[in-house]
Amino acid sequence: MSFLPGEPLILYMPNGRVVSIAALRPGSKTHVDGTPVPHSYLMEEAREGVPLVLEKGGWVLPLRPTHAESLSNLKRRTQIIYPKDQGLILLWADIRPGQRVLESGIGSGALTVSLLRMVRPGGCVLSVERRAEHAEEAVRNVAILDPAGPPDHELRIGDMYDQDLFGSGERLFDRVILDLPEPWKAIDNVRKILRPGGILLTYVPTPLQVHTLSLALQETGHFHLIRTVESIVRDWEFGPQSVRPAHRIIGHTGFVTTCRFASEPRPYIPWEAPF
Repeated sequence: MSFLPGEPLILYMPNGRVVSIAALRPGSKTHVDGTPVPHSYLMEEAREGVPLVLEKGGWVLPLRPTHAESLSNLKRRTQIIYPKDQGLILLWADIRPGQRVLESGIGSGALTVSLLRMVRPGGCVLSVERRAEHAEEAVRNVAILDPAGPPDHELRIGDMYDQDLFGSGERLFDRVILDLPEPWKAIDNVRKILRPGGILLTYVPTPLQVHTLSLALQETGHFHLIRTVESIVRDWEFGPQSVRPAHRIIGHTGFVTTCRFASEPRPYIPWEAPF
């Protein structure tokens, strides 16, 4: 399958290096091992998964980037949520088609795109962001990674800690995801907008934040089954005469905490592993 103008492309070289092209554009060139390769040549000659011989020698393997690969090349002011953590978030928040999901803050838009991919068809994502400059960059990133995003994505500039952010007529959300430094300050707002049985998920980097949040949630009597997990990913390398873990490891990045919301306050129900 050929590549079209505006599409992203990754060229894998025989030595393991990669050349990432954010968008193919007629008239543009990308240097591969110091040699300029016209985008027009790539669009005319390259086919996904078919080794491509370059005009000036050598070859590359052209592939469309996966979502995780696209996120690693995202332009950003803030640290993105790593793909390994996004996998946990999408699973433990039980994100499904047709859901209404609220996230705060939007950061660089990396998680926003993952959420949009999961709630379709029929769902939508509302992003709340306090800083306008972050919101503007995130919207640009969402447009690049997910051109179909705008119809089911809404951005609201505001502070999730602000008690006046949501009015009485706000539709309820199935899921609320908070990537905030002090998520316990947003609990009152979450109670206004999360449907009974809905899931609140938070992402914070330190155990002290998790502890403060957990106590605050339990005190309300509305949040139950609080669970906190983290993801540590280690690659392995397999050679002709050796098998060993990779030298680099993606260790601790953040804690993912989930809980369920009840409409009426009751004594806290703790979470226990089902197996």
